[in-house]
Amino acid sequence: MKTASEMIEFYKNMASIGMLQEVMWQYISMACGGSGGKLYGIEGEPSCREYNYPDYPDSFFQAVCDGMGWSYLADEHESQ
Repeated sequence: MKTASEMIEFYKNMASIGMLQEVMWQYISMACGGSGGKLYGIEGEPSCREYNYPDYPDSFFQAVCDGMGWSYLADEHESQ
């Protein structure tokens, strides 16, 4: 199991901004207890969370979002 710190470092070094945007929305979803969306092109179209992060708690995604500066709290999204 990866740590939040490992994922923060990985994403901070990610070259593709477009890909990072998609990852950001997946993490925000999972930080709020969601699935992160479907992974199309993979048999059965599992969710991001089912496929990549089985058994990871919401707190893991919240820690990565915090480290990346990604707001996952509903009231913070409404004020943006």
